[in-house]
Amino acid sequence: MKRRCSIRLLVGTIIFTAAFFGCTGFFIGTLKKQNIYEKQIALLEEENIQLSQIEKKVQDVKESLNVVEPYEYILLEEKGYVAVYHTDRKTLYASTDILVSELPEELQKEIEEGKYISSEEQLYNFLENYSS
Repeated sequence: MKRRCSIRLLVGTIIFTAAFFGCTGFFIGTLKKQNIYEKQIALLEEENIQLSQIEKKVQDVKESLNVVEPYEYILLEEKGYVAVYHTDRKTLYASTDILVSELPEELQKEIEEGKYISSEEQLYNFLENYSS
């Protein structure tokens, strides 16, 4: 009978030990997986923050590009006088009586290359300033 008790005690101890270490291993594995998931979540949150910052920069660039006004007119020299063309350089908008040779040298160079004017208001300001 002593021997049966010893065997039962030994088998019981083995079963208890196996169950204990099995449960312990399961919980440790679960904790490791939870830590891995938490790290992955933290990395994803960082990536989301970086993406939102990039999106904001892209939006800022788009807005700054929208601020640029397209040119409507170009001033060119024609037979010694300033001529106003649309930006296609073919459609004459107006001929002027402003002699290119009477303009400041820097402005003469700009008109030789084509001086762009962005609005009708700026065009009329130029014409008023340099008309005789």
